[in-house]
Amino acid sequence: MSHFSLHFACAGAAFFCLSALLAACGVGYDAPCRVALPAVPEAWLAVLGDDNRWRVEWINSSGARESRDVDGREAARPGAGLEIHILQEWATPVIAYPYWSGRDIAPGVMRPAGAIFPSDADISSGAISLSWTGGVEAVLYLELAKRAAGDSRRRPQYFDWRRFRELLESAAIPEEIRADPWLADWKAIAEKTVSSGFDRRRIAAIKRREIAAPVPPCEMWIGTSPFAPPIAAPAETEKALALLASDAIDTYISKEGVLRVSSSAWIWMPWR
Repeated sequence: MSHFSLHFACAGAAFFCLSALLAACGVGYDAPCRVALPAVPEAWLAVLGDDNRWRVEWINSSGARESRDVDGREAARPGAGLEIHILQEWATPVIAYPYWSGRDIAPGVMRPAGAIFPSDADISSGAISLSWTGGVEAVLYLELAKRAAGDSRRRPQYFDWRRFRELLESAAIPEEIRADPWLADWKAIAEKTVSSGFDRRRIAAIKRREIAAPVPPCEMWIGTSPFAPPIAAPAETEKALALLASDAIDTYISKEGVLRVSSSAWIWMPWR
C-alpha cells in the first residue's frame, strides 16, 4: 500500500470504529442536511488544477458510515450541495477529503475540511457548513472515537466542541497553532485526552528542524495544510529547498512533482 493510500485507509478505519460505537448506542432523528463545502485554497488550484473531487463521509441516522464522492467544480456552484441524512441525536462529525485523481493525490493526502453537527448546522435551512478549521475538529473527533470506545466518559460525542473551537482561536494556545492547527499532533492529543482528560497545554507544535532538500526548478510548492502559505521556489543561486521537518513524513507538491520529507530523509517523485 502506498503512503498516499495509507492516509485514507487510516481515516476509514477511524470512521468504522466510530460507526460501530454509535450504532451500538441506538439511532437518531432522521432529517436531511445539505452539505456546503469550503473553497479550495487558490494555491492548491494553481498547482493541482481545478478538477478536484471531494470524498465526504458522515454517520447516518442508523449509526452506519456513509460516503459520497462529489465533483469539486459542481460543488462550488451557488446553491449546490450534497444532501445527507446525518445522525442527529448528539454531536457527530462530517469530514470531506479533497483529492485529485488525475494527479494521484488520493483522499487523505491533503488535510480535510469538516464540521461537527449540530454546532456547524443551520437547523432552519437544513444546511451544514464545512470549514478547514472544522476539519481539524472532525479529525480529533475520529481520533478520540478510536480510543474511547471502552470509556464512556471520553467519548467524543460528549466533548464540548463549541468551547474547543473558541480555544483554537484564542491566545491561550501558541500563535503558530492558531495560524496552522495542523502543526499540532492531534493523534497524541487524543491519546492523552482519553487516558487522563483534555488539557489545553497539550496543544503544542510538533518539534521540527530545518533541512535542505535538493529539488528541480519550479514555480512554487504547496503543503497539505490549507492554512499554510505556498512556499517560493529556491533562488537560482540556491541548490535546495529549505523546509522545517518533523520525524513524521510530510508532503510538498509542485507542478513538477511531489516531495516527501522528514527530519531524516527526503524523496523526490516527478509526475509520471
